[in-house]
Amino acid sequence: MKKPDLLVFLSDQHHARYTGYEGHATVCTPHLDQLAQEGTVMSAAYTSSPLCVPARVSMLTGQLPEKTGVYTNHGAIGSDQATFLHGIAAEGYETVLCGRMHFMGEDQRHGFTKRIMGEMTPLFWGRYGSARSDLGPFVGTMANQSLKIIGGGTSPVLEYDKAVIKAALDYLNQDHEKPQCLFVGTYGPHHTYVAPPERYMYYKERVGIPESFGLDEGHPVLQKMRAQNKLTEDNVIKLRAAYLGMIETIDSQVGEVREGWSRYLARSGRQGVFIYMSDHGEQAGEHGLIGKSTFYEGSAKIPMIVSGTGVSAGRRVEQPVSIMDLGPTLCAYAGAETPPRQDGVSLKSLLENGPEDPERYIISEYVATLDCGPVPGRMLRQGNWKYVAYAFYEQYKQLFDLSKDPQELHNLAQERSDVVGHFEAILKQTWDTTAIIEKHLEKAEHHQLLAKWGKATDVPELERWPVPVKATVLPIVE
Repeated sequence: MKKPDLLVFLSDQHHARYTGYEGHATVCTPHLDQLAQEGTVMSAAYTSSPLCVPARVSMLTGQLPEKTGVYTNHGAIGSDQATFLHGIAAEGYETVLCGRMHFMGEDQRHGFTKRIMGEMTPLFWGRYGSARSDLGPFVGTMANQSLKIIGGGTSPVLEYDKAVIKAALDYLNQDHEKPQCLFVGTYGPHHTYVAPPERYMYYKERVGIPESFGLDEGHPVLQKMRAQNKLTEDNVIKLRAAYLGMIETIDSQVGEVREGWSRYLARSGRQGVFIYMSDHGEQAGEHGLIGKSTFYEGSAKIPMIVSGTGVSAGRRVEQPVSIMDLGPTLCAYAGAETPPRQDGVSLKSLLENGPEDPERYIISEYVATLDCGPVPGRMLRQGNWKYVAYAFYEQYKQLFDLSKDPQELHNLAQERSDVVGHFEAILKQTWDTTAIIEKHLEKAEHHQLLAKWGKATDVPELERWPVPVKATVLPIVE
């Protein structure tokens, strides 16, 4: 059998439950729903870290952040560290990046042999915030000032994604001699919270306040995040309307790319595998939080659908899987070697109707920053159980039975000491918080100097997308 061509549509910050195929009553996602019918849904897929760069580096290397050393959006890996893309390219594939991957530093490839569309965020340190004058009034709205602009209109995010999709379709309209491993990376539905006007107004009339919005579990780490957000019911309604509108926009773009992909495969006589997934989720007001950076389902769980040659149609896999499984899976289809010391595993047998592994547990980790310094956190998911622990806050451990409590309203840590004990035994064997903190602080010192360098120099960012003026017009509907 010929090796299949591979396409990964990687969105940013898509809440895993916010699709029609997962039963969301409001959001319109007909193209993702069709993909789910034609393929296999990984219904318990999780990021390895609920933050963009750590998650993406982990995805590409197949390693947890504790191995890569990347815990923040300032992190990077060296060019001498292999990713699964190196293995796939070594087997004769063209590995193509179209759009977002959030690489930091001069190496904007890390195994991609070609890049056909650049990045929207800065490529170097020290060039965020006020340095982004090209964003106009949208400065900060893709980061910690996300509530500054909410509504219906256009934005740098929406315009960037249009450019990404156009570049992908142009590429698929061409003939290519080598088998392709193509990544289409959008910025949406990551904030800025601006959707096309008609979609924003449609959802604004239909969205509500999440049941968990006013829930305060008394956890110091989460309370700090909640205090930073300063959410009101009014801006939660608005941001949720924009967010659902952005998801519908991404859905339509998935449809466009799938259509172009199907034409390409038919024209070239090749077989193919198509994957839709996201790097992490978005809390969208759940638990009084927005963005990511927690282990709640909205933040840590990701959508993952696989369709194509040999993949079971209409199947749902319930066992937990990880974003780190992507590389070993693609390598299995390509007949390629994976990088060493993998934390991920191939899902190819599962996708071909193989048995699930009820004993498998997956890990997600993050380092929060409090006044006392860095605080490592770790999530374990096994079966129906999810366990969350933060260093220095052992008394605030969390345990949820997701089969009965999918919105995580009832912490069972005090009631189920037997389950807590099981997970604590795993943590004791696998989690070195002292080493994580030391590595985190050392990296932070380097990033401070790199930020000074980035501000003081004019080294060109050749692969950064130039923001058009039309992308900086304020929303026409609030």
